[in-house]
Amino acid sequence: MRCFCRASRHGTAATFDEARADFESAWRVFDQRDWTARKYALWDAGERLPSQKPSSMMRCPCGEMFDSQRLESTLIHVPHITAEHKSREVRPAQTVQ
Repeated sequence: MRCFCRASRHGTAATFDEARADFESAWRVFDQRDWTARKYALWDAGERLPSQKPSSMMRCPCGEMFDSQRLESTLIHVPHITAEHKSREVRPAQTVQ
C-alpha cells in the first residue's frame, strides 16, 4: 500500500490504517505550511487576519445583528441587552429572620 509520510512523499505501509495515519500526518504538515504562507502574505500586504480585525457588529439577545457604532441601532437594542444582563446578575442571598 502506498503512503505519504513526513520523511518522504512516497513509500509503503503494511496496512491501510497505517497508510491513512501517515497520510493524515503529512497532510497536517502541508496544511500548516500553506496556512503559514497565507498568513505571512496577508501581513506583508499590510492586512490582518479576520480574527484580528476589530468589528463594531454585535448580536443582540433578541438575535438581531446590529452596528454598535450607529446610535439609532444601539438604542433599539438597549432594553434587550439590559434585560439579559439583569437576568445574569448575581444577587445576594436573602436571610430569613
